[in-house]
Amino acid sequence: MTNYAGASMEDQIKKLLQENLEYSKEIYEINQKVKRYIFWGRIISLVQLLLVIVPIILGIIYLPSLASDFIHNFTGLNAVKGEVPSVDGGSLNILLDQYKELLNYNK
Repeated sequence: MTNYAGASMEDQIKKLLQENLEYSKEIYEINQKVKRYIFWGRIISLVQLLLVIVPIILGIIYLPSLASDFIHNFTGLNAVKGEVPSVDGGSLNILLDQYKELLNYNK
């Protein structure tokens, strides 16, 4: 701070007002930087939120239809191939006989 001893009261007030104006300008510039920082912080937060929310909403909308199509195709595949028999002692022999018949049929 400036030493105002020996200056008239009017000069002291002018100098104080000038210093006050300079400090106010510095504070204003810093305030503008803070406002920009907060603005971009909000934009980035919104983008991050959208990156989480949008895939969830799209999943809720589109996954049921995709899952039903997949299940429909999968059940259709099982119907074409037939059910797989359970493997126990008796059915294992039947499976081996069927496999031998297939090998003989392809020759």
